[in-house]
Amino acid sequence: MLLGALALGGGAAAQVAVGDLHATANGNVSADYAGAFGNVESSEHSLGIGGSGAVSGYYYNPQFVSFSVAPYYGRSQDNSDSQSITDSSGYTGTLNIFNGSHYPGYFGVHQAWNSSGIFDIPGVAGLTTENRNHGFDLGWSELLPDKPSLSIGYAQGSSSSSLLGSAATTAATNRNFDVRSGYLLDGFRLTGGFIHVNANTGVAGLVNGETETNTTSSNEYYAVASRTIPYRGSNFTAAYNRGSYNTDDSIAGQSNGTTDNLTGNVNLMFPRLPVSVVVNYTDNIFGSYEQQLVNSGQAPLASIASPESRSVSVNASTFYTVMPGAMVGGYVTREEQYFAGQDYGLTQFGVSGSYGFARLLKGLRISAGVVDTADQQGNTRAGLVGSAFYERSHGRWDLQGSVRYDQNTQTLLAMYTVSTLNYGGTVKYRLPHDWRWIAIANCTRSVFQQVSGDENRAESFNSMLMGTRATLSANYSQSKGTSVFTANGLVQTPVPGSVISPEDATLYNGVSYGGSFKVNPMHNLAISTAYEKTGSNSTSPLLASNNGSTMYTGLLQYEFRKVIFTAGATRFNQHIYPSTTPPSMVTSYSFGITRWFKGF
Repeated sequence: MLLGALALGGGAAAQVAVGDLHATANGNVSADYAGAFGNVESSEHSLGIGGSGAVSGYYYNPQFVSFSVAPYYGRSQDNSDSQSITDSSGYTGTLNIFNGSHYPGYFGVHQAWNSSGIFDIPGVAGLTTENRNHGFDLGWSELLPDKPSLSIGYAQGSSSSSLLGSAATTAATNRNFDVRSGYLLDGFRLTGGFIHVNANTGVAGLVNGETETNTTSSNEYYAVASRTIPYRGSNFTAAYNRGSYNTDDSIAGQSNGTTDNLTGNVNLMFPRLPVSVVVNYTDNIFGSYEQQLVNSGQAPLASIASPESRSVSVNASTFYTVMPGAMVGGYVTREEQYFAGQDYGLTQFGVSGSYGFARLLKGLRISAGVVDTADQQGNTRAGLVGSAFYERSHGRWDLQGSVRYDQNTQTLLAMYTVSTLNYGGTVKYRLPHDWRWIAIANCTRSVFQQVSGDENRAESFNSMLMGTRATLSANYSQSKGTSVFTANGLVQTPVPGSVISPEDATLYNGVSYGGSFKVNPMHNLAISTAYEKTGSNSTSPLLASNNGSTMYTGLLQYEFRKVIFTAGATRFNQHIYPSTTPPSMVTSYSFGITRWFKGF
């Protein structure tokens, strides 16, 4: 079926019609000789067939029924740019009905076998996984003029993955259902909806060979009302959200919670001195954050102690343009929290100013401010905020840089504050003969001030030399900090490690670097090679690991009319210590011919 579709397909814009059915297609089919040895792919030499394609079209009219199908088969790093170290196959498909009408609907499906994925490590390239996944989604809407809209959607999927070089495997299923509605009533824009999420996750062999399962369900109701105020474009918004979740973890135990959030926002556009006021009430501080994790597809931090807690905050801010390029602003925030039987109150004042240079130091804009915080125990030390941004061209040079520092930025709880420092820049230089050099650097650092040792930091550096026919690039990144384990990898913790139970807090330290080279020495000939190396270690009360992976790839392609000659090679190695599984290794190569077909 796949090869039949590809044989008919092609990259041209031609179209075939059978009655009221209209379709176009594009694609290619390849035959190659491949060899592989290692413990990821079985040692073998063989002739194989692969390819990819896309078929799209409509019935009667594109707004009546339209469709698209994109299959692929046998696509690996050797013979394509798929970035998969194994022969990956799969397809995606979509079907739209009554598009552009008052009652549109859609259906989508996807499937992937033996695809490569990533086990995340914050700030650096992660570890390689082998994945399978499939699922579908469908939806329908009612969009009648001057009537409340209604949209209903449902999605279901499942996936499994194995962390190469270890015995660790994950499996997950999920089901999502949502209903949304909107209406314009007497100048009020009203929206509301309901979201239900079911997720089941299993992780085996990640920590001391144990198997951890997690079952989570959540419900969220929300309503939003907004309206403009008949004064210089002023407006206000009011929103209500109620969320609940229930999770059962085989290691962390059961956890559940319900959270109500109420938010109001008023923007008054007074001449030269606009004022914004935001009021927020939350009756479950921890539950509110865990609900966000559930809605984003992550398991909540079930081991976080979650006693009774609530908060209410009011923030008012304004700014004033003193003169062209110069601005001053200020804000005041009052927050009251109840947590674990105690009341906490916090008031924060902030004043800042900014100026953009027009002549001397043109392209530079700086801002600086002071933040003063007081709680029930008295006034705390003043915090500083500041930033600078510079962008300017000087002859062949294009420069851009920025730095920002924030102190006493509020986090999940008022009793924890964090200082953050972000800085980076880009340098571009135009060389003779259409060559360009680009260097990019970005660094970030955050630390919880009251908790010694809770620090997250990351640095990344990239450099590229680009010409008309060649590109050379190199990259380096490193990071370290406190995280928690999830089925998808490590995730930076948004709260101090002392809030998380000791067995869940994981210290990580990672480094990755690599480079690539691409060249087109002659017309229709492309040669590329790449190298990537990642090393990381993590430490927790339950596990101390030392991990690393290395990958070399090379690909040559020569196009002659509708035929592309390809040759590729891959060498991959990944180790996870401690592990009962030996390091994953594969060396593979292939030579082949790819035929591009004209479309119908």
